[in-house]
Amino acid sequence: MVVRSLLAAVLVVVGSCASLAAEVDFARDVLPVLQRSCFECHGREKAAGGLKLDTAESLQKGGDSGTVVVAGKAANSELLRRISLPKSDSEVMPNRGDVLTPDEVARIRDWINAGAVWPAGAKLARHWAYVTPVKAPLPQSSSHPVDAFVLDKLKSAGLQPSPPASAAVIARRLYFDVIGLPPTPAQVTAFEQAASRDLPSAVEKLVDELLRSPQYGEKWARPWLDAARYADSHGFQRDDLRELWPYRDWVIRALNDDMPFDQFTLEQLAGDLLPNATQDQRIASGFNRCAPCNVEAGTDPEENRVNQVFDRVNTLGAVWLGTTFECAQCHDHKYDPITHRDYYGLFAYFNQTEIEAERSNPRVPGSIRFLGPYLDIKDPAFEQQREKLTQEIAGLKAGLANFSTTTTTATAEEEPKAEILVPIDFDSAGDAGHKILDDGSILLVGDPPATDTYTITVHTKLKNITGFKLEALTDESLPGMGPGRGDPQRTNFVLHEFSVQAASLDAASRAEKVPLADATASFSQQGWDVSGAIDGKAKTGWAIGPRFKQSHWASFRTARPIGFEQGTTLTFKLEQNFGQARTLGRVRLSALTGEAKPAPKQPIAASPAKRELESQLSALENRLKGLKPPRTLVMQQVAQLRPTTMFNRGDFRTPGEAIQAATPVILTGTNKAIEPDRIALARWLCSDENPLTARVAVNRVWQELFGEGLVTTPEDFGIKGQRPTHPELLDWLAVEYREQGWSQKKLLKAILTSETYRQSSRLTPELSERDPQNRLLARGPSYRLSAEGIRDNALAIAGLIDLKQFGPPIYPPQPAGLWNKVGGEKYEYTVSPGSEQYRRGIYVVLKRMSPNPSMITFDATARLSCRVKRLRSNTPLQALTLLNDPVYVGAAQAFAQRIVREQPDGDLDARLAHAFRLAVARAPSAAELAVLRKLFNAEQAAGNEVSAWFAVASALLNLDETITKG
Repeated sequence: MVVRSLLAAVLVVVGSCASLAAEVDFARDVLPVLQRSCFECHGREKAAGGLKLDTAESLQKGGDSGTVVVAGKAANSELLRRISLPKSDSEVMPNRGDVLTPDEVARIRDWINAGAVWPAGAKLARHWAYVTPVKAPLPQSSSHPVDAFVLDKLKSAGLQPSPPASAAVIARRLYFDVIGLPPTPAQVTAFEQAASRDLPSAVEKLVDELLRSPQYGEKWARPWLDAARYADSHGFQRDDLRELWPYRDWVIRALNDDMPFDQFTLEQLAGDLLPNATQDQRIASGFNRCAPCNVEAGTDPEENRVNQVFDRVNTLGAVWLGTTFECAQCHDHKYDPITHRDYYGLFAYFNQTEIEAERSNPRVPGSIRFLGPYLDIKDPAFEQQREKLTQEIAGLKAGLANFSTTTTTATAEEEPKAEILVPIDFDSAGDAGHKILDDGSILLVGDPPATDTYTITVHTKLKNITGFKLEALTDESLPGMGPGRGDPQRTNFVLHEFSVQAASLDAASRAEKVPLADATASFSQQGWDVSGAIDGKAKTGWAIGPRFKQSHWASFRTARPIGFEQGTTLTFKLEQNFGQARTLGRVRLSALTGEAKPAPKQPIAASPAKRELESQLSALENRLKGLKPPRTLVMQQVAQLRPTTMFNRGDFRTPGEAIQAATPVILTGTNKAIEPDRIALARWLCSDENPLTARVAVNRVWQELFGEGLVTTPEDFGIKGQRPTHPELLDWLAVEYREQGWSQKKLLKAILTSETYRQSSRLTPELSERDPQNRLLARGPSYRLSAEGIRDNALAIAGLIDLKQFGPPIYPPQPAGLWNKVGGEKYEYTVSPGSEQYRRGIYVVLKRMSPNPSMITFDATARLSCRVKRLRSNTPLQALTLLNDPVYVGAAQAFAQRIVREQPDGDLDARLAHAFRLAVARAPSAAELAVLRKLFNAEQAAGNEVSAWFAVASALLNLDETITKG
């Protein structure tokens, strides 16, 4: 039979009582399941196998192979056979996605046994997620709301809750869930003693203590930053780094302060628009600056801007509404009641901010550059650092003033005069973008080619020109400030050949090469003297290493004076063929007139002390020049509002009907705009009339604690998503969350103090068969830690972790060469010094196109888009990472030293027991202790005591229990 699609909703238990079927409400219990699981392939638009299931008539008719439902006889119904098959069976329905839950199957089975009646005029009940949540009366099974609803569900399923976990396990579970770090043995012991007297009181006291910890915000920022798609780079092929870390720090501080979620929402979506917005509120608007930005050469700036707005609408849908809004970008949503018009009503709210990347030269596709906008942050630490450098420089200058000098420098009257030559034309052989600045210099922009030749044309009325001056200038837009373009650390350039041609402005004149006699420079790199730029040799030239990140000049004297009466056209050619984009980033040309005559006085050799002071002064001045205040990306409204139109088929090139900002009709009952700005949108999201936001937020918190949400599809509360396993509990918590002032800490305390949370996570044979995925919550949570959590846990166990908070991202060890790339800026990955590399994972640099490989191995995301749920895999590569990654090898070495250091007088068993407790919080069993003892002795016999303790430490860090919250 060819029932090829969905209808996986119907039996699993054959032979139920017909009396139960009478309780099934078709519109409430059956039709929504058919809609979600069957209509995609057997509905109005598609009839796989000739079968439709969206009307009573089509259900009766059956498909190409005959009848699929036999009224009153579920056991004889092909539909029920198909949906009762295991997911691995090739005939199971639905044949993709999730199969129906046992409860859904039972409802359809009972409906068929009761006669498969499809009442006339039966309509779908309003989808549960669009109904305003209310607090149902608490079942009488417990005084704790969470336990009351859970126990009631277990009772109806004929199951009993699991007994409490041991005190050590509960303590460890609480530490991981609240602050993301393991407890010390002393902290576990203290909790065990308190729990032995009164477990509920001990739990409540520890929860209160941990919620006050500054590490709380770091733990809970991680899932939020996944949703916010926070990263330290643009993404795409030109994955340049950018400054956004103050937004990450704002999230941590807001969570620590327990900022109400409605205010948390308002400041992130509209902080820049608030009246008299504070610096922190503007920083918070960085939420929507986390969207990737495409600055590849040839990118259409408007297409990039529109894609970012799409991203903001889709992220809003996932984070606050649990709705797959992206499905309505091109047409009405196929499943949920979200229209194409609804999508662009939300689009209009985000369509009024400054463009973030634009071409510097409209005629040059490759000249696209990142603009910002950035907010310079007032930072007391920065101001103190700048003031200190200024004082040190003043002191050195005062010291230099005590040295008397006589030099051969010509007097002002004897100096050649310089006049800046303003370009009338510029050409890059590598098609590099450029712009001419007000000071007459040329700034190169966009992706730098590996090699390049600049041709610069100027007009001048000067006569008696005796030379030319070339300035290689720094600029904030250049990698590391320049003056070279290819490397932000070694900001060098190599000028292989500098040549000039001159012609009279008289059109009949032919251009002739200007002979150059000699060259001098402010500084030349050893082996790359400036004279090499005019010797005609391909392998010589001028470079300035190691004096990077500062401006330089070169002067080229002509063999004879030049300049025509009618005026002169000068064409300069700057050849740069070294490769690796070692090209000039900002250049300025000047013409020199007059001759320099030597001054009569002979130089007095500078003393070593003076040279040392000059060297120190130069270094400090360069540090001061390179010192920039911290900054961060923020939202900024345009002065002139853009019109918004719907895009036909989602293509920005085919604008359609004009539209105003508005919220979805299904959630407001109208498409009239509340107010056409992001402030009103943020307030509507957390208003009482919106049934989704509180549910979605509560579900994500539950998911973080139990591994799965009460709705297991947190990104989709719509028709294709899963229904809540405990709908009354979800709604009770959602309403409580709002009534308690949107306090996440109060919500967490309500869940963490429940007996449901304290259950043992042991999977018994009965639970393995009846509820393997713990949907009914008959046992406690047990799942692997996040990528960041595994790293933090290992560093904490080893005694290495540095709990310093906030600031720019850190760079832990990773394999060499990962950041080598073609296009965009090239970055040298330098491991953070000292204990900086041991700070928490929340601070690790995240370069989207080359994220930390250890993190990715443990299912962290590259944050190219919003994610409200991480996958959780189990691969051999993860074991290899824990054994070989330098972070974990270093942690094992430090852990080995800690074991001996903290048990200086302990015997082998005492040290092993201490190590075991450090790793997993509990004491080892006799069998576990014997295994560790055997490992130690074998390693000591083959090597020495140091290697033996390393082997023990490495084994403990690699235990499943160590990286699992049990």
